[in-house]
Amino acid sequence: MGDLWAGAEVQLLVLMKYLVRFPEFECSAILFNEGRLADELRKLPLSVSIISEKNHSPLALASRLAEMFRQIRPDIVHTHKYKDSIIGSIVARSLRIPHVVRVVHGMPEPFKGYKNLKMASYALVDRFVIRWFIDKVVAVSFDIEKILARSYGADRVVCIHNGVDLEDVQVLACRSLKRKEWQIDEKTIIIGTVGRLVPVKGLTILLEAFRLLLKSGENMMLFLVGDGPLRSHLEAEVKRLEIDHSVVFAGHQEHIYDFINMMDIFVLPSLHEGIPMVLLEALALERPVVASDVGGIPEVLSHGVSGILVKPSDAMALAAGLTEVMCDRTKAMALGAAGRSQVEHEFDARFMASRVAATYRSL
Repeated sequence: MGDLWAGAEVQLLVLMKYLVRFPEFECSAILFNEGRLADELRKLPLSVSIISEKNHSPLALASRLAEMFRQIRPDIVHTHKYKDSIIGSIVARSLRIPHVVRVVHGMPEPFKGYKNLKMASYALVDRFVIRWFIDKVVAVSFDIEKILARSYGADRVVCIHNGVDLEDVQVLACRSLKRKEWQIDEKTIIIGTVGRLVPVKGLTILLEAFRLLLKSGENMMLFLVGDGPLRSHLEAEVKRLEIDHSVVFAGHQEHIYDFINMMDIFVLPSLHEGIPMVLLEALALERPVVASDVGGIPEVLSHGVSGILVKPSDAMALAAGLTEVMCDRTKAMALGAAGRSQVEHEFDARFMASRVAATYRSL
């Protein structure tokens, strides 16, 4: 973990920021990559160590991890992704570390070719490791909890929703300045999303929905903030649909809150999700949200109250949901305010950290 800056990395950072405030716990973080996550964790009062997966084979990673575990002597090892879970759990059990906790941030994503075979292999080994080496599995949504409980038993699975760090959701550049930077006037409606450009995010459906919206004659732009392997395909699709004059690929951005804040509508057309951190961040910034009715998203959004839920993989349904928000400014503002309130009362990072702490104590 640590090579990307995506939902799981953000969630881990937020968790550690609040977990270190519990005096009964002494926390250490071991990552397999340098990067932004490591840089951010070093700002916290905890030990951060890196074992570079680029410079170590899996066996060498395991050997170095065993050395670190012998030094730290942890009571609980808490893992997040396939590789660190598989290696970390096996090493922890071989050293007779009392407890291992595994977080499942989402269900396996669809891939093609060799990568699909590789990820399927990881998933197979991961299921074996969870079954035999892990005490407690943390699901980030009730949807995932239900799926995992069927395989591992309800007593071993607990749902702890992701939480957003409301202290950290701060806008640095105001809406008008950000729009001016991108040469967009105040009258233009900006629909936007933030995330990895990968198939599971449903972005080809979003492009088709946006093509349908442009037929209304409204002055609008679509902002795609983020990068990933699907970018060249999406850029080609934009040209094929002849909407390139109205679509902006903003690429990877360090401070996404300024981009979310300048959007009139935040859209999340995913094919599957756990509890997306970017959704919580958009709601914290009081953006009206239109999102797919999949995975853990309906556990965050109450349809018609704090957001609009639409059928996944359906461009017409997505276009209709976006139109509903675009055509009623009063409703859009009410959705944004209700979304912020829902995050404050149910998805604050403090609640997440408290529930993780309670899980540790229960072991």
